[in-house]
Amino acid sequence: MLQNIIPIIFKFILFFAIFVCVGYVVFSFLLREKPESKLTSTRQRIFGLFMELDNLSIISISIICVRSIFLWYMYWNRAEVGIIHLYTLLFLSLLFGIFSRSIKNIVLDFGSNTAIYFSLLSSKLLSSYLIEVQFVWYVFWGNFLLLFFIGLCILYFFIRHVNDVVSRTKFIRRYRSEEG
Repeated sequence: MLQNIIPIIFKFILFFAIFVCVGYVVFSFLLREKPESKLTSTRQRIFGLFMELDNLSIISISIICVRSIFLWYMYWNRAEVGIIHLYTLLFLSLLFGIFSRSIKNIVLDFGSNTAIYFSLLSSKLLSSYLIEVQFVWYVFWGNFLLLFFIGLCILYFFIRHVNDVVSRTKFIRRYRSEEG
């Protein structure tokens, strides 16, 4: 069993490093200083997103990022999806629920991650059917639409959970109560 886990961990670490490097380049491009202004609106929005977050909220956002990167890893390497991936997703969901201090998040994450996992397995089966048995156009388009939907779900749950963590801060709650 350990012999099967080590290659998966190594591939994920490689994928994670590439993803973090690309993210760093994108954020450094977005956040670079322009000589004519001190703070651009993009910089204000990104810095303002993390303003006044406590340590548990920052850890929750970090767990969300790691889980999303892991889901994208599974998305791109769906041919090698195994039960260890499901266990990892459920563990990350449990961690996120604990650090976000919400049982609702644990239940929703378990459900959404399990659904994404089984959708990726279904896509794996459809892809192997197309390769090994017969290429049929409607199976191809069904698989394409399934993968598109999975990608949208990963992106949606990432944005939803970050919004959930950020909206629970004191500053955001105080600002919303002053508006209303």
